[in-house]
Amino acid sequence: MQPKDWKNLSFWISWLASIGATWHCTRVDAARVKNPNLWGHQDDLVSIITLNPEKLVPSRSQPETLEGQLLGQPPLEGQPTNDFPGTSSTPIQPSLKTPPESDFTQRHQRLLQLLQKKKQQPPESKSNGELGRLLLRQRQLEQLPEPPLAPPVAQTKPIGYLQAHVGYFQTSNIFSSVHPIQDGLIFSGLTLASVPLRLGSKTYLNGSIDGYLIRYINQSKYNYDQLRFNLDIYQQLTPRMYGDFGWTNQQLFYAKNSSTFSAGDRFLSDNSLHLSLGRRDPLTPKLMLDSFYELRLSFTDPPSGRDNRNRVINSLQVSLNYYWQKLLQVGVDYQFGLSNFTERQREDQYHRLFGHLTYGISNYSNISLEGGVNLGSSTDHNIDFNGWFFTLNYNLELGRF
Repeated sequence: MQPKDWKNLSFWISWLASIGATWHCTRVDAARVKNPNLWGHQDDLVSIITLNPEKLVPSRSQPETLEGQLLGQPPLEGQPTNDFPGTSSTPIQPSLKTPPESDFTQRHQRLLQLLQKKKQQPPESKSNGELGRLLLRQRQLEQLPEPPLAPPVAQTKPIGYLQAHVGYFQTSNIFSSVHPIQDGLIFSGLTLASVPLRLGSKTYLNGSIDGYLIRYINQSKYNYDQLRFNLDIYQQLTPRMYGDFGWTNQQLFYAKNSSTFSAGDRFLSDNSLHLSLGRRDPLTPKLMLDSFYELRLSFTDPPSGRDNRNRVINSLQVSLNYYWQKLLQVGVDYQFGLSNFTERQREDQYHRLFGHLTYGISNYSNISLEGGVNLGSSTDHNIDFNGWFFTLNYNLELGRF
């Protein structure tokens, strides 16, 4: 390789180091999902995706977006987030309470009340013939044997579920570069997740596997695939606060052949540990303030084998959510990320301000929109996070087992 080529390679490797500041995106939704108490108890409007404590699941599992370029490899450090907002590993649950009794049941109750009144009426209110016929009919009914009760059907609790995601992401700076490139990408994938295992009265263990196909609209040579494994321990701390400790392994693979690699070859493996705290504070019966903090340690196997990308990431998100209707939620969000690289002199700061809308189409599907701006800086002068973005997501629960 010529010296000039080595110089270019070193430049692109430096770009591969900055997923960090954007790792945490939209994790405040973990508070909405993992702890039903965080949603409050007002008017059944507290969630589009609400779970019972026995159905706690990990927070959103979404494909990682990337930036920077290396020998035609998918960019590893740009995009506003590693997790496309809106997709969710949570099974879609109805937000309504147990429905009221059916009209049939209500009519049945009214009929019983009328019969009871008839029994209490004095005999003088009816002729002797009518009274005799009523007494005879009552005796005949009383002598009839009661219908046999149907044997109880054993209810088998599911141990897992399968969910599908598809979405579109558009941004004015898709590689987070000082020379912005506007482009979009389409992502689709599946989540296979376990139903949480109760370890204690307020402690649960659960895991999931995500697989995604990520395809750029214009920069198709950078298409890639993602496989991710998650394992989390959830702890409810107070009725409105929870803690979470977990491990994630993320692997990225080439999606297209080139002169230096083949489709299906792995170009990145990342192991991370995270510790997070989430909280929900109701301001009114329909207005909720969600806050979320996460500390993440990331240990990454760099593509070149020489450019270490280990880092410490601090993330904070604050969301104001309004439950307009039982199946419609709107809100505004602010996210901040600080990423410090441990093996080299580099620090990234990241800010994100956006609005969101989520609508529950059915008990098993929802659609969400997000749009806003990204702001940020890095000690690496080749990185610039500034730009706008828009995301459209659709989630569908395929089944439980």
